[in-house]
Amino acid sequence: MTKIEALKVLNLIEKVYPLVTLKSETILMWMTKCESMDYSKVLNKLTLHIRSNPYPPVAQEILGKSCNEGIYFEWLDEYSIRTEKTKDFMPNSKNI
Repeated sequence: MTKIEALKVLNLIEKVYPLVTLKSETILMWMTKCESMDYSKVLNKLTLHIRSNPYPPVAQEILGKSCNEGIYFEWLDEYSIRTEKTKDFMPNSKNI
């Protein structure tokens, strides 16, 4: 996979999960691990993850390694929550 394709994958993650932003360390890690991966396989795994999970994937879910222990703690290491509200996510004033 090329660096451009890796950036497309990371861009897709940020678009699908708009309240999440990638940390710079995460981007560098994905770029390093993606060099030896097949773009179509990574994209297929990501698509399956998006369909079945409301939370963004950690690298090991998409790029390999089958162990699920500590996955939620790793999620916190790879992503941060955006503090600003996006135009897609505005609380309904009737519900407040």
